[in-house]
Amino acid sequence: MRLILSILVSALILGCSSRLPSMDQKKSEGAPEKVVSRDEAIGGLPCFKCHSYQKFSGQPKKGIFSHQIHTKTGYHCNQCHDFQGHKHITVNRDACGRCHNIKTIAFNKTAMPAKFNHEAHAKAKGCRDCHPTVFLMKAGTAQIAMKDIYNRAYCGACHNGKKAFSSSECTKCHDMKKFDKELAYKVDGVGNVKFSHKFHTSAFACNDCHTKIFAMKKTQGKMKMDDINAGKYCGACHNGNVAADPSDCSKCHKS
Repeated sequence: MRLILSILVSALILGCSSRLPSMDQKKSEGAPEKVVSRDEAIGGLPCFKCHSYQKFSGQPKKGIFSHQIHTKTGYHCNQCHDFQGHKHITVNRDACGRCHNIKTIAFNKTAMPAKFNHEAHAKAKGCRDCHPTVFLMKAGTAQIAMKDIYNRAYCGACHNGKKAFSSSECTKCHDMKKFDKELAYKVDGVGNVKFSHKFHTSAFACNDCHTKIFAMKKTQGKMKMDDINAGKYCGACHNGNVAADPSDCSKCHKS
């Protein structure tokens, strides 16, 4: 009887122990260790056993994320980062939004004002996808020109027709109704010229002219008839084939 009981007890012990995870399994499968204070984060994370913390605590540079400012405020590493060794060191997607409520950024210092929906982009991408490699972390630090965007800088890094809609689709960002107007060019001797932007945009796409023929600003004082006759500026289309020949002066010059 004692023999039978001892066999049953041994079987139960072995069966239970085989179902319980080992200490090694607990370490590998469990969540990363959470620290509760800034000092514990700096001193307790395995990263700083090899890497110098001084790299992350230096004086901040304009437009670059400052670890120094955030740690002085009382935040510690694990409040922003998920750590799982070298394989997984990411910024929590919602970390910035807990304090920084940036919804819309307006670009008004241009002839073509635009509004950037920061909130929508932040939901689709992480902070590091754009900052600081594409944009510095300070509004106004980048002087964005359409030629830069067409060259895949700034917004053009994604808006290339593959990752996101092409930057040539002007109406996606700009209110084009403001350009349903005429541009006046003062010309001495032969009469002033009025250019109908509305008429031309009804016949051509924005990128047919900008920035291949015209920069994104009024070219007052730069166009000469010799250049137009040579196929530059208006002469790129006004050649007698696509549009009226430039020799028909009355088409453009009014008294």
